[in-house]
Formats: sequence, C-alpha cells, structure tokens
Amino acid sequence: EKKLHEGCIQQMYRMFNDSLFSGEAPELDNQGRIRLDDYEMRPDVQQEVADLWHQVSAENLESISDIKGFRAEFLRHHGFGMQGVDYEADVEV
Repeated sequence: EKKLHEGCIQQMYRMFNDSLFSGEAPELDNQGRIRLDDYEMRPDVQQEVADLWHQVSAENLESISDIKGFRAEFLRHHGFGMQGVDYEADVEV
C-alpha cells in the first residue's frame, strides 16, 4: 500500500546508492548509524502496524497482512520453497 517493501538486496542497494555513494553526507540516527529500517520506523508505518496489531486474528491474518508473501520470502531466504525441487524425495547421506 505504501510501496515501501524492500528485500535484503534492495535495502543494501539503497544503503550504497543513497547513503554511502550518493555524494552527500548520509542521514544518520542519533547514535551515528545508517539505518536500513528507516522505512519501517517511519511514524506513519509504526502507527499503521500498531492499529493492525490490535485487529489481527487467526481468522483474518491472510486478508489483513501479506503472510503468504512473508512465508514465501522466508522460505527462499533459507533455501526452501524453490520451484522444481522435490523436498519429499529421498537423498543419499
């Protein structure tokens, strides 16, 4: 909805492109750090998360969130969920 979603590669690209090699001083937090979670920590995003947190249930999880996308990205990040791989097949060890 807010068009803020980034995967790990996109976050790293934004850090290098917009902060480290932009030709300008990077935006730092109060402890002098470049934050990759700056999109997530925006007040409008935090407020929406807080509002949704009180509404979400097992019954509406799929309609109120992107749990399917989260699961797919989590599995891919950990080497699973790849098309064409039979995860039930026996393997020699």
